[in-house]
Amino acid sequence: MLRVLILTLLGASVGRPATLSGHVFREADGSPPRRPLTIELSQKGKVKYRRTTAADGAFQFPRVAAGRYFITPRFRDFAFVQDLVIVSGDGPNFTAIMLPRRRAGTAQFGTVSVDQLASRTPRAVKKLKEAGRRVAAGDLSGAVERYEQVLASSPSAELYDAVALLYLRQNRKEQAYQAFEKAIAQDPKFLFSYSHLASVYAEDGRYKELAEVAARALQIEPRWATAHLQLGEAQLRLGDLESAAQHARTAAGLVQDKAPDPHLLLAKVGWKRHDCSQVREHIHRYLALYTTGRELSEGRQVLAALESCAPR
Repeated sequence: MLRVLILTLLGASVGRPATLSGHVFREADGSPPRRPLTIELSQKGKVKYRRTTAADGAFQFPRVAAGRYFITPRFRDFAFVQDLVIVSGDGPNFTAIMLPRRRAGTAQFGTVSVDQLASRTPRAVKKLKEAGRRVAAGDLSGAVERYEQVLASSPSAELYDAVALLYLRQNRKEQAYQAFEKAIAQDPKFLFSYSHLASVYAEDGRYKELAEVAARALQIEPRWATAHLQLGEAQLRLGDLESAAQHARTAAGLVQDKAPDPHLLLAKVGWKRHDCSQVREHIHRYLALYTTGRELSEGRQVLAALESCAPR
């Protein structure tokens, strides 16, 4: 599954130095980035460590204080994605980072900054940059007002998507749903809006709606790993275990088995089937690719299920 995109900064626990390794890959085909990326580990908004990826997308931080970090791959000032990583001094630490696919039919990746949105809408430069400053200052209402003003004259899928995420932070879910749908209508090939909308449905337990959005996304881009995972998660919850497993396997194949989440989904399917060997195989692969999963709720639940697993 796509992981939560709106993150809150976490404090850190300090421990003995440890090693953190990982790899970066592109969602379109599992290949490494086309150019070296800078990988940053940050706490409380401050970068603590930096490394550069090798040609195959691998990276390693040899001495990192144990604790919680945000990990961010960058090219110059462009941040592709941000995720949580927990570094433990008790064993090996590994994290796989996927550069998300932005558009159907192309190999474009990354997030869109306020400056980039402004450059695409020259008349709105001032308002969009002011919106960015207000978000940074915690004034979400002021930021939403600026986005809405720009959308009234210069609508775009990226702007609708951005304001929908702000609506979510204000707990205005119905307006967020509507804004995501407007983003999809404005540009059906802009994939982020499908993913964001599907993630909200998943969090709310609205699995029929989740399945519908993911299926719509796959009609636009059949080789989109994220949509396969989201549809697989919906089918798992709705009781169609074979289809859930099929979509998980498809997602794993699309990214050359470099992502952890397909294995978490396959482990959950095995749990439902009381297939202990399947649970064991896939939870171990999931944790090999994302050791932080041991500390997250879904990972803990599947590990607990494995301990009590009894074949039928």
